[in-house]
Amino acid sequence: PSFPLPVVAYLHGLEGGSIARLTAIRWRSRFRLEVIYARHREILLPGFVYVIPAGEPLTFVGADILGLAPPGATSNVDHLFASAAHWYRSGVIGVVLSGLGTDGTKGLLSITQVDGIRVVQSPFEATFPSMPTNALIGDDVQYAVMLDQMGELLEALVTNPESMAVATAEVQAEVTRQVLLVAQTLTKSLDRSIEDILRVVRDDLAMDITFVTKHAGDDVVVSHSTPGPSDMRMQGRSHPKHQSLCQRVLDGRLPAVMPDVEALRLTHDVPELPVVVGAYMATPVWLSNGALYGMLCCLNASASRELDQRHYTRLQLSARQIARLINETGDSSGF
Repeated sequence: PSFPLPVVAYLHGLEGGSIARLTAIRWRSRFRLEVIYARHREILLPGFVYVIPAGEPLTFVGADILGLAPPGATSNVDHLFASAAHWYRSGVIGVVLSGLGTDGTKGLLSITQVDGIRVVQSPFEATFPSMPTNALIGDDVQYAVMLDQMGELLEALVTNPESMAVATAEVQAEVTRQVLLVAQTLTKSLDRSIEDILRVVRDDLAMDITFVTKHAGDDVVVSHSTPGPSDMRMQGRSHPKHQSLCQRVLDGRLPAVMPDVEALRLTHDVPELPVVVGAYMATPVWLSNGALYGMLCCLNASASRELDQRHYTRLQLSARQIARLINETGDSSGF
């Protein structure tokens, strides 16, 4: 038999291969689903998966009808979910699968407001866990399941929804557990990812140590760091703001690129430092909401007179990479 409802899919980065990819998924359901591309003003039929073509801002313009959004409108899954919630109310089911970023979280909130059903793929098996993770943290998701369980769940939801009312209450504890585990895993994953970037920056710029600093009251704390010469560790160290080079760079009292810190003392007020610093660079890590997360810094024990704007530009690019990671996890704690 065919699946008793139409399914609409919005996919990232699969131009030209969306249908093949979806057809290859094994949903483990007794129902058949035929995958095709959606078209403007086409009537949606049960048993079909309608893939939104890349670049076409299709949303629901009526029950079982997709149409082009007004000129200038952007196409994303949040708008698709919101339009489905408008037309189907509590009869809509929103599903967020593997993907980067926060896409789908706002859309699921729209579905929550009309008492629709919210489902995510378990982030523990997702190739890119950001989207289901952010949905779990940002909305009251009812089901978080493995992909090979998705077909059976959706089949039960559409064929016998009354039987799922009790199941929904039962799985809330499991969903809550997954949210807590995801938050813990996400923090560890973020730390590892930042440390990986720091190692690349250290090697690329040929510096002794690369690190990230954050404020903690009147002190500056090193939150992440590469090992230094002789395995010297800076992570966890703190010192007053008035002794911090990165703070003075942020305040504009010192230049962002310091090839020779000792020579700079002739023209600038350079504080006494707790470690030997010959060369230094620092750049802020700005988040998408305009908040300052911290400072990305690097140093050499000896002067590096070749340091210039080219090196600083590469440091800034790395700061933006770190900011993107932090934006995706929702960890905005910083300066």
